[in-house]
Amino acid sequence: MPKKKSTFDKYTWIVTELIIGIAALGYGLFGIIDRPTITNYFFIILVSSGSILLLVAIVQIIMMRKKKIDKFCSKCGEKIKKADDYCPKCGEKIG
Repeated sequence: MPKKKSTFDKYTWIVTELIIGIAALGYGLFGIIDRPTITNYFFIILVSSGSILLLVAIVQIIMMRKKKIDKFCSKCGEKIKKADDYCPKCGEKIG
């Protein structure tokens, strides 16, 4: 059975994507501004990949925020998924 990723691991990965994306975007823009020639393909690739990494990280943050569980059992206080009709811990009918 594969090991389930913890929330810390997910946030660590997102922060890493943000840092690498910002670094690539900044270095690429600096290179384009510093050496304005037509053949700056390396810097253009850096800007593109940095932008994509930033976009992916932002989308992941938005998706993680939507997955938050905000329902709790009124009897035992257990977290409940939106699709559940009964509490998985005590069996209380939800709702």
